[in-house]
Amino acid sequence: MYHITDDVRARKSAALIVQGLEQCLQEKPFEKIRISDIHGKCYVSRTTFYRLFDSIQDVLLYEWDQIRDETMKAMEKRNFASKREEILYFSKLWFSHELLLKTVIENRLYGVLSESHMRHSEELKKLYAAYYVNDEQFHCFIYLLTSMIFASIAYYLEEKDKKPIDEIMLSVCENAATIIDTWKAGLAK
Repeated sequence: MYHITDDVRARKSAALIVQGLEQCLQEKPFEKIRISDIHGKCYVSRTTFYRLFDSIQDVLLYEWDQIRDETMKAMEKRNFASKREEILYFSKLWFSHELLLKTVIENRLYGVLSESHMRHSEELKKLYAAYYVNDEQFHCFIYLLTSMIFASIAYYLEEKDKKPIDEIMLSVCENAATIIDTWKAGLAK
C-alpha cells in the first residue's frame, strides 16, 4: 500500500521515486531492483521511501493509479462517437506507458491491476453501471475486467511490432465477445 497525502512535498517525493524506479527498470529486471537502487537514482531518503510506500511493488501501484487518473480525466473531456473509439483512445493512452505495462506483465503482477480497480471501484461503478445488477455481480465484473485488461496488455506487448494498435484491440474485443457469448450459451443449456 502507498501512503501519499495531498502534501506537495509528499507528491514530489513520490514522483521522484517513480522516476527512480523507471530508471532502474531500464537497467535491470524488476525482481533485482532494491530500494537502495531507487534511492541512488532519485536521492530520496530510505525513510521517505518507507513513509510513502510499503514496497517497490507499491510504487508500481501508485504509478498505475496516477496513469489511470490521468486517463480518466482525459476521457471525461472527450465525447466519443462510439464505444470502439473510446476503447481505442483509452488503449492508446495506456499503451504509451510501455515500461510499466511490460514490468507488470513480465512479473505477473496481476495484483497491481486488481488492487487499483478495487481502490477505484466507486468510480468504476458509475462508469459501468449499465453492465451489472448488484454489488456481488459488480465484484465479479471487476475481476473479469482486470483479467481482460491483463490479457490485453500481454497480447499487445507480444503483437505490437507486427500489428497496429487498432487491429490488436479489435482482436481482443472480438475474442472477449466470443468467450462471453460461449459462456452465456453454456449457461442457457
